[in-house]
Amino acid sequence: MVVKRYRSLLNILLLLIGVVYTLGVVRNSAFALGNQATEGVPPIAAVAHADRNEITIGDKIKFGIRVTYKDGVVPRFPELDQQLGVFTVKKMGVAEVPKKEKDGRFTVDCYYVLSSYEIGHQSIPPLTISYQGTQGEGEVVTNEISIDIKGVLQGDEISGDIKDIIPPADVPASFKRLLSWIGAVFTVLLLSGIIFWLITKRKKKMQERELIVKLPHEIAYELLEGLLKEDLVAKGFIKEYYYRLTGIVRHYIENRFDLLAPERTTEEFLAEMAHTNKLNDIHKRLIREFLERCDMVKYATYDPSVLEIQEIYAAAKRFVDETKESMEKKEAIPA
Repeated sequence: MVVKRYRSLLNILLLLIGVVYTLGVVRNSAFALGNQATEGVPPIAAVAHADRNEITIGDKIKFGIRVTYKDGVVPRFPELDQQLGVFTVKKMGVAEVPKKEKDGRFTVDCYYVLSSYEIGHQSIPPLTISYQGTQGEGEVVTNEISIDIKGVLQGDEISGDIKDIIPPADVPASFKRLLSWIGAVFTVLLLSGIIFWLITKRKKKMQERELIVKLPHEIAYELLEGLLKEDLVAKGFIKEYYYRLTGIVRHYIENRFDLLAPERTTEEFLAEMAHTNKLNDIHKRLIREFLERCDMVKYATYDPSVLEIQEIYAAAKRFVDETKESMEKKEAIPA
């Protein structure tokens, strides 16, 4: 009797050991699969998109690049020339403040305004996004976007098909009343069409103005604040911090004073600035010292101190503070 009892207890113990071992194997397998899935996700991805895929010749396109990246990765958007394939760059893009997603990754968008006068099936070529991370530097390429550009004439219309007007025919008296009604209906339809066209044109202008609702200094303040929140200096990306800071100031100068600062070297821009009356001597000296100090870090081996990093940020903000547009000018823009 006692032997049977011990044998039952031994069977139960062996059964519990088997269950515990099985649960351990399942847990380890799930953990391994989770690690493989995480390791398979690339550190950065870039997707290009446009607000329209079919336009009329001369129309503007809002072209954007969305970059999704892990923490510790710093993406760098390209500075485009005046031409991107067959498209003309009407407005250069400025990277917005990165947003943190639920999965812990970050998303940042950059928008451009393009137009083209080439008819047919065209495409916006892929762009290369460079980045710097804990494992070093790298590049990622965006997708190509197809755009159909149509002319003013429809496909079945030929300019040489215009013929002489047929002489008017005699209208019987019985149809005069009908013709008057037809004329009235046509007039109503014509007025309705004109009103619809005016409303559509107004909406289109309002959509285009969404890109420039903010004043240049408002955009600069937002980008400067976002640069501080990224804490690039604490992460060791000091050179990238100086690249981003000079980019914000250069785009502010372009939007505020119509000077092509982003597309030119420091020497070229300073030469042009010396002959302009859009900046006074104090601000010319301030921006000259700012760009020269930034170039020492960007293109040389100079390692700035914490105090110098704080001073260069304060110089950028001071320049925006002292040269920004007044709020009255923004309120005067017609709706």
